[in-house]
Amino acid sequence: MKNYRRWFIAIIIVLIALILPGCKKNTPEEEIDFTDLSVRDAIGTNGMVAAANPYAAKAGLDILKAGGNAFDAIVAISFALGVCEPNASGLGGGGIMLGYEASTGKYLSYNFREFVPAAGVSSAFTNGDADLDDGPKASGVPTQVDGLLTILENHGLKSRAEVMKGAIDYAENGVKVTPELANAISDQFYKLMRYGTRDETIPVYTSDGITPLQAGDLMVQENLAKALKLIRDQGRDGFYKGVVAQAIIDTFEAQGGLITQADLDKANGYTKVATPTQGSYKGYDIVSVNTPSSGGIILIETLNMLEHYGNLVDLGHNSPEYINVLATAMQLAYGDKRKYVADAEYVNVPLAGLLSKDFAAERFDQYYNVGTAFSPASSSSTGVYGNPWNYMPTAPVDYDVADAEEHYSTTSFSVIDKDGNIASITQTINYFFGNGVVIEGYGIHMNNQLSGFSLSSSSASYVEPGKQPVSHIMPTIIMKDGDPVATLGSPGSMRIPSAVIQVVVNMLDFGMNIQEAIEAPRFFCYAKSSDEPSDTEKLLDVEKGIPEATRTALELMGYDVAVHGAKDVDLFFGGVQGITIDYLTGNIHGGADRRRDGKALGY
Repeated sequence: MKNYRRWFIAIIIVLIALILPGCKKNTPEEEIDFTDLSVRDAIGTNGMVAAANPYAAKAGLDILKAGGNAFDAIVAISFALGVCEPNASGLGGGGIMLGYEASTGKYLSYNFREFVPAAGVSSAFTNGDADLDDGPKASGVPTQVDGLLTILENHGLKSRAEVMKGAIDYAENGVKVTPELANAISDQFYKLMRYGTRDETIPVYTSDGITPLQAGDLMVQENLAKALKLIRDQGRDGFYKGVVAQAIIDTFEAQGGLITQADLDKANGYTKVATPTQGSYKGYDIVSVNTPSSGGIILIETLNMLEHYGNLVDLGHNSPEYINVLATAMQLAYGDKRKYVADAEYVNVPLAGLLSKDFAAERFDQYYNVGTAFSPASSSSTGVYGNPWNYMPTAPVDYDVADAEEHYSTTSFSVIDKDGNIASITQTINYFFGNGVVIEGYGIHMNNQLSGFSLSSSSASYVEPGKQPVSHIMPTIIMKDGDPVATLGSPGSMRIPSAVIQVVVNMLDFGMNIQEAIEAPRFFCYAKSSDEPSDTEKLLDVEKGIPEATRTALELMGYDVAVHGAKDVDLFFGGVQGITIDYLTGNIHGGADRRRDGKALGY
């Protein structure tokens, strides 16, 4: 009898062992694999983050769950992105934040873009544009650290140690390489091996000293962790003074760069409180960033033209005629950017004129033709019609056409917290892995922001000490009747405004949710100048997801159509990360772009 009991008890124990694991309820963290990129968007009710890398998104979500606000989380994401997406941004770069403070109803804008070193006079660039575009002389003075700590100090609830914990853990213990990062490492491998910084790059970006890291490999950055810990413990002085500052100076002195301790001293406390650019579109308030970024100006000018046109929905989404309307408006707005927009502390920018609805209407009516491509003879196309100075109280100044182009290695990310605070940052080191210079002993990738300048003294983007580069960066907030509706931004160089414009129209005109609006195929139409031959720059760039029949119809309209990428969407067209709020349901919906390693996480 005893043996039967023993066997019975043993069977029961085995059954319990088999059944319980299946009955176990996972915690939220266990239910969701945050690195799973087969699912990009998320819905929550308390808070949401959307970023171009899942590890960075997780760092921001952890801060929200620990009682931090949107500004704490945005700083945590920013530091983490410098580790997990080092090709796109980091301590050696800069950026811009746009925010909304729910308790006061105020918009916040912090400009921490890099600036030209004191030695950056035109005569210093003896190799001409080659020095501006690449190599040691191409670096602007890094302002990222000052910007992030300014945001945290002014609006955060958490300590440096708390918001930097994720980044430091990732740098010390490693993260798995995502697919897009693997592509970037492979594509830019030659750059990573240049400029005498192989001791910094080989241990980080190769698996055996020779082979670039592949997707799924572990990437560890012990030297970068040292720099992050110094910032955590010493604040700004951990970067702009002491051993890190000396390493920056020594690296640039050895390689012929321009940055000095005096430049780093200027960057320490440099962050500027800016006034956002504001407009409206069909009953929605559009808030974006101001100069030296052109993105917000292009956005509002384009939306003004589209509002003047009227009903886009009847044209059909991504139909040939719809694309023709948007392409005409984009070319005109981009052309005005090229002619007029630069660092407003150095150049008189006709901002009120560029943002005027009357100016947009006049401009669009003159140049839009149904069924016919608009192809400007120059990138400004100003004349009797459409001169923004006609809408300004000051006299016009004539500038040569300038095109300050940044690369698509920029990254953008957004946060909304349980109290309704919003923070959105777009940050960059310009080209993928910047100029290839890595600070010895600390693993910091330096930017090549001086590529956005011109050596022509008549250009609005003429290189001058202290000047910030014009860019297309544009973190954006959309409001309705005083309540936040959405926040979004994108990387993509000149494609940043076109990406954001199309996502905004997808949502506000066509009623798409944030993920649908991001997923939809995109196109890009840019104003060419007369010195850009048609065989080197196509008039209309489209994703493969735009149907072939539509492409053919656009060619019949006169567009020179170029298809990018082997897939239906392509990195060329940006990587929008955004969040929307539904006040009827209380849901916060985060959307993330599969063109990058985007991931939204919420709770």
